Amino acid sequence: MINLTKQFKNKEITLTALFMGKDLNVSIYGGDLPHIGAIALGIPRPSLEDKNKISSSVSLLTITGHKEDVIVQRLAKVLSKSLNSTVVVSCGIHYDNITLEDIEAINLLISDLTDELISKLS
Repeated sequence: MINLTKQFKNKEITLTALFMGKDLNVSIYGGDLPHIGAIALGIPRPSLEDKNKISSSVSLLTITGHKEDVIVQRLAKVLSKSLNSTVVVSCGIHYDNITLEDIEAINLLISDLTDELISKLS
């Protein structure tokens, strides 16, 4: 299991990754109220443009009113493509009184966590 944590506004945002055979289960959560806001399933497949390259198809489930679908879709696609394995990503981050600037900062933080994860898996 891999646990990566970063601080944002004095609260933790955690990325946990667990291999299940060749498949990968990733959870991202934190802030004032960790939860499940969205889930994505990434499945590797041959690229439609070049059958010698791997691409990914992603399916989403989003809890009504939550915005984490953009995060999980991006991560499931990147991870399943780079690992050539099935990947599930769930995410639930909540901060009270969040601003647009905060959301942009959290997205950058999650990108950093993802890069760190890929580096550890390589």
